[in-house]
Amino acid sequence: MTDCNSWRQQGCHLSMLYAIREAATNNLMKLVQKFGTEWAQNTIVPKVLVMANDPNYLHRMTTLFCINALSEACGKEITTKQMLPIVLKMAGDQVANVRFNVAKSLQKIGPILDTNALQGEVKPVLQKLGQDEDMDVKYFAQEAISVLALA
Repeated sequence: MTDCNSWRQQGCHLSMLYAIREAATNNLMKLVQKFGTEWAQNTIVPKVLVMANDPNYLHRMTTLFCINALSEACGKEITTKQMLPIVLKMAGDQVANVRFNVAKSLQKIGPILDTNALQGEVKPVLQKLGQDEDMDVKYFAQEAISVLALA
């Protein structure tokens, strides 16, 4: 019984952490809307992108969640030049949860990107993730390819 309670507590703890991350990323988007993209480019985006190299995989995943929120608010240029290269680099992460969140992020930011970036940079990475040994990574990569009409 103790193991089950411990598992539930951990699940609750992780749910709370997810909710906190979700709220934080939503607040980032609101800040960008209030202070503008130039402010975001100089203040927020560099701090978010640094987390992509954090040893803790949860921090790396938070980078992706933030990019998902910020890309909408920051637009095509900042997303393509600053955020996309980081997301693409993270496709080689050792942790499967990070890799499948890369696929989900590429699906999310894909509509913001131009056709050249989609075809030349995003498509090859999603195709590679579509061959990943982890079935969740494969699934989300194939879903992104389908949704973005890159097949």
